[in-house]
Amino acid sequence: MFSASATCCGDGTAAAAAAERAAAAAASAASAGAAPPAAAAHTFPDGTTRRTLATHSLPGAGGVQPLASAEGECAAFERAAAPFRALVAAATNLFAERLSSSLRARAPLLVAEDGTEFNSLHDVSTAGEHLEHFHAYTRATPSSHGPASPPTIDLHTDQGIFIAFTPALMVSATGEPDAAADAGRFEVGLADGSRAEAHFDPDSLVFLLGDGIHQVLPKDAAPRLRAAPHALSAPPTGAGGARAWYGRMVLPPKEAVIPASLSENRKTFGTLRAIMVEATLGGVEDPEAMSLGCSAPDLRPTHRELSACEAGTIFCWDRCMNTTEDRGVWYGVSDEICAEQGKQLQCTDVRGHIYNSSYDRHGDYNPNCVAPGAPHVNSDFPTLPGYPTDPEVCNQEAWDAFSATDGFEFSTALGPRGKLMWNVVEGEGGPAIESKMAYNGLFGYTSWGLRNNALGAGKNGMQGAWVAMALPGDDYTLTGGLNLSLPGSILPYQIDEVHSRFRYWKGSGQPDSAANQGRHGEPIPTVPDTLYNKSIHATGCFSSMSFTGSVLGEEAITIDGSDNVIWAANVENAYVESHGRSNRGIVVIEWRTGATEFRDYPPPPLPAPPPPAPPAAPPSSGGGGLSAAAIGGIVGGVVGGLAVGLLAYYCGLKAGWFATAGDKTAAKGASYQPRQGTEQRM
Repeated sequence: MFSASATCCGDGTAAAAAAERAAAAAASAASAGAAPPAAAAHTFPDGTTRRTLATHSLPGAGGVQPLASAEGECAAFERAAAPFRALVAAATNLFAERLSSSLRARAPLLVAEDGTEFNSLHDVSTAGEHLEHFHAYTRATPSSHGPASPPTIDLHTDQGIFIAFTPALMVSATGEPDAAADAGRFEVGLADGSRAEAHFDPDSLVFLLGDGIHQVLPKDAAPRLRAAPHALSAPPTGAGGARAWYGRMVLPPKEAVIPASLSENRKTFGTLRAIMVEATLGGVEDPEAMSLGCSAPDLRPTHRELSACEAGTIFCWDRCMNTTEDRGVWYGVSDEICAEQGKQLQCTDVRGHIYNSSYDRHGDYNPNCVAPGAPHVNSDFPTLPGYPTDPEVCNQEAWDAFSATDGFEFSTALGPRGKLMWNVVEGEGGPAIESKMAYNGLFGYTSWGLRNNALGAGKNGMQGAWVAMALPGDDYTLTGGLNLSLPGSILPYQIDEVHSRFRYWKGSGQPDSAANQGRHGEPIPTVPDTLYNKSIHATGCFSSMSFTGSVLGEEAITIDGSDNVIWAANVENAYVESHGRSNRGIVVIEWRTGATEFRDYPPPPLPAPPPPAPPAAPPSSGGGGLSAAAIGGIVGGVVGGLAVGLLAYYCGLKAGWFATAGDKTAAKGASYQPRQGTEQRM
């Protein structure tokens, strides 16, 4: 184990004060109402009940995902959690970087199905999903939790590569934290078969290796790392009290192929997790999945604790989704509602195809009522004619000619396949950017815009960002995509702050919830067109969009300074679908000088750290020295994070988040004949 002390880089007094403020807010939230379905509950044999609020952070442009829609005190929790989660994310990234630099191992460690290589442990960590849990343990029984008592959770090994967690904090029924109270017994299984109790500095972030480290690192990697089996004996909390805890588990990239499956039936880590979840929910264990899911047969993974979904929710696209309303979107379905229609509740894509764990692809999945025998997902959306392109025709010479920067003073690469070129000109209302984005691929869409730099902005600033996007057609529907027989367009849009799908964007022109799973029946707002001198050029190989403007919708371009510019393209289909991992990025542009700096999806900016504190005594090292030396300078204010976990407990236990069910109607679709090889001026 490794621990990072908050006192090395933050003001412990300020952190404690933050904890007190958060605890007071939690006490206020305790009277907010009934428990929501989002707060999953599980009771252990010793009578301890664990309530959980679960969320996750996605790699790359995905970023931190919201916990849930909340009001009142739980909205305060959402706001408080954002900077804390960002701090833990930064600490996790630094830990992975430092650990990676100390290892000697053959590269690549993992390879994705598309050939993408993950050469270091840091690469693996940053490309994988991070599961986040806010736990609250309660038990009124005043029984002992000493060495002779059965543990609440016996020795087990986490399935992830490693987990970062905050030491537990005990709180009273009034919401007052008590750092001196007994938070239970945390034991680690040693290599010789014995157990030792671990003691943690309360102002620390602890890193514990999981079984995934053995699946990722080759056997000859040095130094040899060991996953740490651990057990918990939770203390009695008394009526209304709780043991609050937060953990962040780092998973391998879901698109990476499990090394143990390379020889025969290839499986990705994402497929394995889905199979385990399906087996767990169905009560049937998959021996092959178990053999791949653990590096040794005697290890007990924690997938049951990570994947079970409460009543009123369904496991859908890697998380438990509420079937009535989820993150502001109405679905209005349930097992009972579907049964009345002679249908079944399933996780489906927009075409009504049931999620298929063996077909592990990026998709748009939602709870839905479907007829028995509905097809499972076994293909992507229909591709554009001519996809994939002919490399002999769409060669480097042709691309160089198409993407020539003649007439532009400045240009920058957009990854290996794109270019953005521009001039600063005198526009209709003053200085403006005359731009052209060229992309090596068929025309599904091209887009660039201004990153949302607000703290906690989702998907690394994509959510909430203003962008300009060129589409190859019009009359978009969920099931039919774009009608490519109609003229295309270049328009400004604002990406939704919670949902990344195009149908939620401001300016998309999509209908209300009755036809499009929108927000509480409200139409999607329109956006004024602030762009001019627009043109689109698409061939059977490449595409480009050109426009002039100083404002993207409601966000001004910083012409006399610099902007974090996000960009993306789709070269496969006309459904305004995902761009994929390789067709998007971030670049910092200083418009008047042409200076650029490529950034591979940096995290949102962190709050300024508090003033440095005087040096503190090192953490205690009970239980055979299991608390290692602190990794200095990683994270500050962790005690405040413990209080955030406390606040999550009260919100999850007391606050009603979800409104009554709304209606959902399938959107109509149509079939169109796409076309490429056009030039259009607007």
